[in-house]
Amino acid sequence: MNNNDLRGNATAMTYVIFLVGILFLSFTAPWQKLSNFDPATGAFMRCLIGTVCLIPFAIMEAKKIGKLTKKGVMLSILAGLVLGIDFTAWNYSIYFVGSGIASILLNIQVIMLPALAFITDRERIPFSYYFIAPIMLAGVILAGGALENGIVDPNGPQTVFGFGIMAVGTVCGLTSGFCYGIYLFASRRAGRIGNGQVVQPILISSAAQLVAPTIWAFLITGNGFIFDQGVMVDTALGIKAMHLDQGSMEALTSVFANVAVGDAITATNWMWMIVLGTAGQAAAWTFAQHGSVKLNPTLGAGLLILSPIATVALIGPLMFGESSSLLQKVGVIIALLAVAYQNGLVTALLNKLKGK
Repeated sequence: MNNNDLRGNATAMTYVIFLVGILFLSFTAPWQKLSNFDPATGAFMRCLIGTVCLIPFAIMEAKKIGKLTKKGVMLSILAGLVLGIDFTAWNYSIYFVGSGIASILLNIQVIMLPALAFITDRERIPFSYYFIAPIMLAGVILAGGALENGIVDPNGPQTVFGFGIMAVGTVCGLTSGFCYGIYLFASRRAGRIGNGQVVQPILISSAAQLVAPTIWAFLITGNGFIFDQGVMVDTALGIKAMHLDQGSMEALTSVFANVAVGDAITATNWMWMIVLGTAGQAAAWTFAQHGSVKLNPTLGAGLLILSPIATVALIGPLMFGESSSLLQKVGVIIALLAVAYQNGLVTALLNKLKGK
């Protein structure tokens, strides 16, 4: 494998756009935490703002290269419906286990994609998958801190919904990763249909993402969208010391309970939500889709790993003082190595070193 094989038909601008998209994706979990919105409300507002931002660009794309086909529209809707579930579950995970670890848990999708390809298209699953899948699963469970408590905030609540908060956050993160895998599978198919449309599939997907948080907020929990109260509580030490309101959170014993028991939503929170909707939703997904279409899949997958690494190693600790235990650090390393191997990055690098 040579450099041309890895570059595909990408230009220098392709790399710039793709890397900016990865940077924005790295900040999506911290931006959600800074917005402090209830998980379902945050997911809805993020997708609504992103959808509105993409409308004029989708119209321009349709005039330039044509409208997305009916099959492409259906696949984009499917992808969006599933990603709406992903965002809602992921937002819970962000608050319960921290923005960095939540980003690692999302990468369980590397187990989902080969399984879906086998079930729907009968694509052969590599023999190594049967070893990598359980290793990856073990890594994300350790990274999520499901076996531990008091890691993200030792002074905060240790239980929520009647269970250990780290275990609940891990389950939410794994659920989001499961749905993310389905989204990637459907969106990949949608991207192969038509004349290379990028914005239209993301627009349709973003609109469909509004369904899941709406159902969760109004039909399942019955709490509706919450615009006046957040989840986190600020302290005299500032943003890095933000933590969940211990007494109120530990009183929650049902998944139907309202987790928005923190500080009142302010203009600053709304500002971060707008940033999340524009940069973290509209721009991030469009830029990432643009790059993934033109870059070699191995290189693209390898660059995408930079997103969770940046969140867990730099952004989470610096912005929120998020800490991790030794077991979590081991789990993060195991999970990231498994992702790199499953995406073909390790093999590509070894072949390059061998001069192939």
